[in-house]
Amino acid sequence: MPLKFTLVSTVYNEALRLQQTIDELKKQTLQPSEIIITDAGSADGTYEILLAWQKESVIPIKVLQKERCNVAEGRNMAIREASYDLIASTDFGCRFHPEWLESIITPFNDPTIKAVGGAFDVKEEDLNTLPAKAAYLLFNGYKDDIYEEWFTPTSRSVAYYKEVFNKVGGYCEWLTLAADDTIFGRLVKKSGYQFHMVDKRYVYWGRHETATGYSKEAFRYGLGDGESGINKRSTIGKVIELVLRTLFVCMLFVLPPFVLLNKLDGWYLATLLPTLVGFKSYYYHFKNWLRLRNEKYNVGVFLYSFYLLERTRINYLKGYYKGFFKSPQFRKDGAAKLKQQFSTT
Repeated sequence: MPLKFTLVSTVYNEALRLQQTIDELKKQTLQPSEIIITDAGSADGTYEILLAWQKESVIPIKVLQKERCNVAEGRNMAIREASYDLIASTDFGCRFHPEWLESIITPFNDPTIKAVGGAFDVKEEDLNTLPAKAAYLLFNGYKDDIYEEWFTPTSRSVAYYKEVFNKVGGYCEWLTLAADDTIFGRLVKKSGYQFHMVDKRYVYWGRHETATGYSKEAFRYGLGDGESGINKRSTIGKVIELVLRTLFVCMLFVLPPFVLLNKLDGWYLATLLPTLVGFKSYYYHFKNWLRLRNEKYNVGVFLYSFYLLERTRINYLKGYYKGFFKSPQFRKDGAAKLKQQFSTT
């Protein structure tokens, strides 16, 4: 007997891509028993499209709406309305292979499995702008090793029982925009559950076309990480790299006349060489390009990707600074409770 499950998602102003999402969900080889979507007050016709889908769908669909709710609150609302204990989650606006839901639900035929994480990919043929191609290089072709201990599945492709959701307390609603699914996944692991990982990359993440889009995304991620206080070590590493790179450039182009006049060659070299550590990210990025390079990802794309790396890195750090140091008290309280939860769960 097929497992019954609820598919949940959130949506906001997705009218341009929503019909494509609906069509690809209709083609799933395994259909959900119900679908629940939370709309955050869309003003572009998204809500009306969802209501039309609700009327014609053979699958029961609930369309919730709460104006200005964030993604975490929308997810929690949908899950608490679910009629079934098994939940599948995604982000509307993604693309889906017809076997996506089957791939993340079938593992639950094993009663010992309580949570399943799915991998995601991009439609590479859609990456046609210079920033999109450069980002493909920076993200290493979007091919994270899902079996590494550090990997946490995102809620664009994940499934779990309500007992898991209840154990971790749902998604963190006190965050502004991002990091809620990362925290949720880490708390799932911390609570003693293991994600059964599905390596078939059946969800496709829509990517930006402009550098501005990637910069705003980096800021959002930094803001969420800063508000929650996660990824401190990697953020400090980013700061150190940026400082060392800046110091290298200053020493290379600003200090040489002073050094020559004062005969400080030994001191200069002894100080300059350690700053090369600041180019560690550049080195790894170069190695990725050697593996991925072809006519599409040529030298021009490679060189532009360094500009995009610096721009997104700076915007991430700006977001982290704002989230960590400038958050209102209720978010700082949320971060403190989260820290305690990680230490005691």
